[in-house]
Amino acid sequence: RPWSTINAKHIIVAATKHLFVAMHYCFYGMVTVLSSIFISRAAAYIPSTSRHLAHSSKPKHKLLSQALMMSQQQQQHTVSDGATNTTNTSSDEPKVPLYLAEGIFSVEKPSNWTSSDVVSYIRGILERDAKGRGAKVARPNKRRRGGNKNVIKVGHGGTLDPMATGVLVVGVGSGTKNLQNYLSGSKAYIAGGKFGEETDTLDTEGKVVRTADHDHVTEQKLLEVLPHFTGDIMQIPPIFSALKKNGKKMYEEARAGKTAEDLGIEARPVVVHQLELLPVNDKDSTTGGLPSFTLSVECGGGTYIRSLIRDIAHKVDSCAVMTSLVRTKQGQFELDDALPKCDWNAENIFKAIEKENANRENGSNVS
Repeated sequence: RPWSTINAKHIIVAATKHLFVAMHYCFYGMVTVLSSIFISRAAAYIPSTSRHLAHSSKPKHKLLSQALMMSQQQQQHTVSDGATNTTNTSSDEPKVPLYLAEGIFSVEKPSNWTSSDVVSYIRGILERDAKGRGAKVARPNKRRRGGNKNVIKVGHGGTLDPMATGVLVVGVGSGTKNLQNYLSGSKAYIAGGKFGEETDTLDTEGKVVRTADHDHVTEQKLLEVLPHFTGDIMQIPPIFSALKKNGKKMYEEARAGKTAEDLGIEARPVVVHQLELLPVNDKDSTTGGLPSFTLSVECGGGTYIRSLIRDIAHKVDSCAVMTSLVRTKQGQFELDDALPKCDWNAENIFKAIEKENANRENGSNVS
């Protein structure tokens, strides 16, 4: 158009048109750059996705594919550029272990403690020790998905009644997997009994449900009936026990008012290896003579000493309750080597585990 014919209106229209074109290209360029930056940063956090999209045979967007390929190349260059590159976030610091030793050991369970009380107490000791060393410790949570990571694992093998004392085998860490071996192993007990009464719990802590005369019971009479309870025998477990009947623990049913007859508890096979009546002057005897008496028992897993005393009393036409119980041996663990309550601390626990691990290793080498 000749300059003579151009007026202000024409100039404004042309300038506006070029301005819109420039803005269009600027906006497209900004979107392209920001998209590349965003995709590149996102690909840094999802390398598996970036590899998949970058190598896809049919990329949905050329720009996306190029950006992801560029991000992957940058990551590979960062890792291969040398150990001194600060973008490599892997830490060389050693992880603090939860345990200084893992395995099994034995403790001397105090009276009036449940076996679960012992486990909880020892777990608390080891948790405080691990935290003190800087380890990451989590509390057990059955609802946690993916397992209980960083949880101090402690368990016991072979439950002892609250009133009982003596050897309780405890597993720590990987040692909890070996506890099943001690549930069926040989055990030894010193048990006290007394004629004249029978309780619902078969010990002195229960409610009296039966009384009977015991004047006719003599030491000789007891010695005559003991052989009937050695070897393979059938035994009805006490209703106040952790055994399950119809999917529920029997002691829970007993507390709800049900009796052994209501539940229909069946006899089950157990084995008694040795059964001896200890004389009054014996160092292990806990009584001063009849109607009280003391038994030395060695038996297999699943044997209830309370039931054994009940059945012996019935055999001599009387009734009796268990007055005391000390487990003196469980498997290879004996009472003299069990860790007493006053020595329960992290250092002694780990030492006991290391000692048992060494004994087992030496035993394996010898065999």
